[in-house]
Amino acid sequence: MGKVKFLSLIAPVFLASLLAQAAEQSSITRSNPERQGRAWVQRVEAAAPVREGGRLLLRADFGSVVIKTGASDRMECRLLLRAYTANEAEARRYFANYDLGVRALENGAVYINGKLGGERQRSVSLGAEFEIKVPQRFNLDLETQGGDISVENALQGELRATTAGGDIRTADLSGPLRAETAGGNITLGDIGQRVDARTAGGSIRIGSVKGETTLETSGGEVIVGQIDGNLRAETAGGDVVIAGATGQIDAETAGGQIQIGETGGNVRAQTAGGSIRLQGARGRVVAETAGGSIDLFQLLGAVRASTAAGRILAQIVANKKTFGSSALETSMGDVYVYLPVDLPLNIDAAIDDAGGHQIVSDFPLTILGDKEEFMARSISGRGALNGGGETLRIRTVAGNIEIHKLDSRTLEQLKARQDAELKAWQERREAREQKHREREERQRARQQEPD
Repeated sequence: MGKVKFLSLIAPVFLASLLAQAAEQSSITRSNPERQGRAWVQRVEAAAPVREGGRLLLRADFGSVVIKTGASDRMECRLLLRAYTANEAEARRYFANYDLGVRALENGAVYINGKLGGERQRSVSLGAEFEIKVPQRFNLDLETQGGDISVENALQGELRATTAGGDIRTADLSGPLRAETAGGNITLGDIGQRVDARTAGGSIRIGSVKGETTLETSGGEVIVGQIDGNLRAETAGGDVVIAGATGQIDAETAGGQIQIGETGGNVRAQTAGGSIRLQGARGRVVAETAGGSIDLFQLLGAVRASTAAGRILAQIVANKKTFGSSALETSMGDVYVYLPVDLPLNIDAAIDDAGGHQIVSDFPLTILGDKEEFMARSISGRGALNGGGETLRIRTVAGNIEIHKLDSRTLEQLKARQDAELKAWQERREAREQKHREREERQRARQQEPD
């Protein structure tokens, strides 16, 4: 009797515990299939308990993914399945073969798995659209084998997003980000830590980043805001636009222009065809283009610039301690150099095919080969300024060389020129950005249209 009485006492407590655990378990419900346009659709809803600071792990065979913020203690998933067939029985069979698994994990995490099992017929196309709500302070680990990934609200956490084919878009994110798509654009907000974004075919656009940043695309432009750290940006075809960085910048494109703001470290900018423009650098600068002009402003260190066809403009503001051996070379174009009046250095300037071209200098130089202006094959100018120092080598095959003092008047003229060119470039960029936004809006509108 004692044992029976004890069991009768603990039974309600045990039952209450089971009911509480059951309430905390994940749930999945499916609607009846219904006809929508040329497809049959089924809605699947799932939920699971989570905690702020947890993690969502999503693994999907295919389908687009949209992440939004929701309750602080619950994950909610809405899945829309579309079977493009006129046969209801066939659609039901495909819906039945699609398995959605949801499992709550330790530390407030949740795992979602979506996969199509059973018999697959090429005559039927099945689509999937995930909409998932998580707490605002949450981490994301998302993989889909085909479809867009979009994080629509700002999140306090980290993100890893991978898709075998589709765009990746995010709002602001406080943690580190890793994004990879085999074919699509990557558009990111402001990111609070390091970023690694790669696409096999598409543009990369990103706001500011507080951390090391690596951006790679096999075809498309790269546009990025201010980077608090080092940056490597590479594209096989497209412009590279960088607002600036506190660390070093390595920018490369196989075909396009490069625009870089002020940077606190070294700069390497290389393009196989396009102009290069740098607003300022505290470290060493290397700028190379196979065809285009090079404009370099506010250079505090050594510089090496070369172009096969185009002018070179270099504004050097270095001093004796920061300046290093430098070279400016163009095959077809003029070279304009602006130097501080008190900078000690050696000038070594030459025009290889000087017919009709000349060397003009505000500093005293020894000019050789200019007596027969239209007959001389080459002109050279050499001089030790302010006692001499590191060498600045200037070369052009067919063009003029001008070396000017960087006094207050010249500085004002250069600044006015720089501001005017920057304003014109920003207007062109804004026009491109507006077209990009309009294209994205049209794309979203098409995706939201019923079949």
